Amino acid sequence: MKLKLCASLFALLLMGTSSFAKTRSREKRPLPNSWDLIAESLSGSSVPYQGKMEATRFLNSTHTVSVTAIRFAPPYSYHREVFNSDGKVKEIAISNGKKEWVYRRDTKEYWEMPSPAPLDEKKELSTLKSNYEASPPVLSRAAGRRAFKIELRSRKDHALARVFWLDPKYGVILKTEIYNAKGRLKSKSAFKKIRFFVKKRVPAKWFMFNPPKKAHSAQEDLSLSRQNAQKEFGVAALSPSWLPFGYALQDIRTLNHQGHVVIQEEFSDGINALSLFEYKNSASAFTGEKIPLKKQTAYLKRTSEGRVLSWKEGPLTLVLISSMDQDKLIRIAESIP
Repeated sequence: MKLKLCASLFALLLMGTSSFAKTRSREKRPLPNSWDLIAESLSGSSVPYQGKMEATRFLNSTHTVSVTAIRFAPPYSYHREVFNSDGKVKEIAISNGKKEWVYRRDTKEYWEMPSPAPLDEKKELSTLKSNYEASPPVLSRAAGRRAFKIELRSRKDHALARVFWLDPKYGVILKTEIYNAKGRLKSKSAFKKIRFFVKKRVPAKWFMFNPPKKAHSAQEDLSLSRQNAQKEFGVAALSPSWLPFGYALQDIRTLNHQGHVVIQEEFSDGINALSLFEYKNSASAFTGEKIPLKKQTAYLKRTSEGRVLSWKEGPLTLVLISSMDQDKLIRIAESIP
């Protein structure tokens, strides 16, 4: 009887040893390269999904929280609903990959325009790699799912810039944290829940816009060329000669807003963004804190989107919008000839 018991225990021991060896083997399996995972996330989800995301922006001692319901289908279709503090939808953005519609519930206005151009994944990845170091991925969890956690640090001073959690199957960023140059958390966002449609098709009506009753078009002419905008300005558009480390021009847009031609230049370091708006309007009324700028006065406002710096430059009104430090924003403004 004892021999049979010993044999049984020995067999169980061998089974446990085998199972332990398999577990150890799985643990030792190398994780994917961080930059390969990041490249996959830039191309968007490989399958449709829907979920609800909560985002928090920190500004000084205050913070704002927003909730967005998201539906997505590859390659470029999306449906986003942004909720206000009362839990009611305040804005909707829909794209079917060819057209985009934006609707504001408070004013009952909507806009129709071509869908945004797809992200230049190679350019975006190159910008990130040139400015940031990526940590090896670490197994973690986000949105109730298994995830790879990756940190990005500045190549200039090794300061933590961003932490994000990637879904290992579909390349979706489930959670992200963005830090300022002083290492303080300036924004975070995370899916509270998410559902992937691996085999099930999603309804095409998700990505079509039907104007609500009493809604009216607030269409603006978005087809102006940069050359035509400069002709209407009568002067060439301006650009900063100094930008923080890693920032580069990403895109130039022209539009007609409330009868004024506007040029928007967008700069980025791969994570953070800076926008410069220029338009010709001598009647611009500024509000905010008065800031000395190039022997004149600029006006600084702090909003949930970041800092807004406005001033006059000859016949042009210029507006800088970014979440970067005030000193850097002023230095950029002063570098504009």
